[in-house]
Amino acid sequence: MRTSALRLSVVYAAIFAAALLALVFVIYLLTARFIDAEVDTAIERDAAGFVEAYSRGGVRTLAEELNLRVANWGRSSAVYLLSDEQGFVLAGNLPAWPSMRLEDGAWVDFEILVQESGFETERPIRAMVLEPAPGLRLLIGTDLSERHALGRRFAVAAGVGSLLVTMLALWIGYRQSQRILARVADVSRSCAEILGGNLSRRLPVAGVEDEFDTLAVEVNALLARLARTTEILRASLHSAAHDLRSPMHRMRLRMEQTLADPDGSPSRDTVEVTLQDLDHMQRVLTALLQIAEAESGAVGARPEAVNMDVLLAELVELYQPQAEQQDIALQVSPGSGQQVMGHRQLLAQALANLIDNALKFTPAGGRVQITAQADGGRLVLTVADNGPGIPAGDRVRAVEPFVRLSDTPSREGAGLGLSLAAAVARLHGGSLRLEDNQPGLLVTLDLPLV
Repeated sequence: MRTSALRLSVVYAAIFAAALLALVFVIYLLTARFIDAEVDTAIERDAAGFVEAYSRGGVRTLAEELNLRVANWGRSSAVYLLSDEQGFVLAGNLPAWPSMRLEDGAWVDFEILVQESGFETERPIRAMVLEPAPGLRLLIGTDLSERHALGRRFAVAAGVGSLLVTMLALWIGYRQSQRILARVADVSRSCAEILGGNLSRRLPVAGVEDEFDTLAVEVNALLARLARTTEILRASLHSAAHDLRSPMHRMRLRMEQTLADPDGSPSRDTVEVTLQDLDHMQRVLTALLQIAEAESGAVGARPEAVNMDVLLAELVELYQPQAEQQDIALQVSPGSGQQVMGHRQLLAQALANLIDNALKFTPAGGRVQITAQADGGRLVLTVADNGPGIPAGDRVRAVEPFVRLSDTPSREGAGLGLSLAAAVARLHGGSLRLEDNQPGLLVTLDLPLV
């Protein structure tokens, strides 16, 4: 009874039992009323027949009709009595005029004593009293013993049935509560393992598609995202520690050399190289911060409708001088003003990284083509180049943080551009795919339209 499931089952069983008893009681009242109406109707029908017999032949004919019905074809449990003004019995099956317990106009209720198996038994009678003529009294009634016995049997059956149904409801509620407790126990064990550090553990899904399965699926999706985010951040921090160690070590050596110099003043070349290392470190930390924000969804700005054609035009205008300097044709095929609900700054950074990577790895005289087109409620952005491309076996690793492929030319960078673009795509409910452009690389950014 400490569990909500069992308490709720008991409450539902009590409500069900109360409703069932109320229904049975209503049925009993309606049935009793119907039987009473049938009894009164039968008595009135008999009374009309006796009045007609008296009008046809007087007292003699009425007495003969009474005796005939008593002896041959009278109603079952019927009670008849005809007496004169002195109380003498003229006809019928009662020995004397009874004492009336309740009178309601022509209708009366009383009891009679009957010998059954050597014992006297009281039987209730419902009757009508008429006076066909001055000094004559006619009683037509019915023995209600069977009706009362039926009512008692009905009450016993209703009570036993209600008890059995209530016990069945309690048993079903108990079994249901046990099932719910078992599911809750499974969820509790899974949560305990997750809190213990097993991030690969997931909530059990029974496959019955109930509310527990729905909750488990949603929580498992959340856990998968958290595990992916945690793994990416762990790998990013681990790689960042190695990536930043070299420039920091070089900066320290240059500073120690400067301090060891008797003049004590650093050269211009030393300052420039140190600033380059600082810029590299700043770019790495900024990219890591953006990846962390995109993966966790903790972006400060609220999402807004971003016109991707305008954004692409601005980025192409920004990178056009670099493309001309490298003798690369940078072309864009805008869509028809499609909008994406998202964070403009992150989307711009992701596209800038894709364009920047394409320009880095495209040889002089090459071409970088950017397209945007709607496809069934999705916006498909592609950045295609005719550079060396990425082998199919390395495309999955290429979007991981700090991954530099060994067979690609050495370029300045930390290996975070594609990782940031993939994180931004996931933040906006989209995806990033790397494909073969034959030759070159085709990067597809798939985002949902507004």
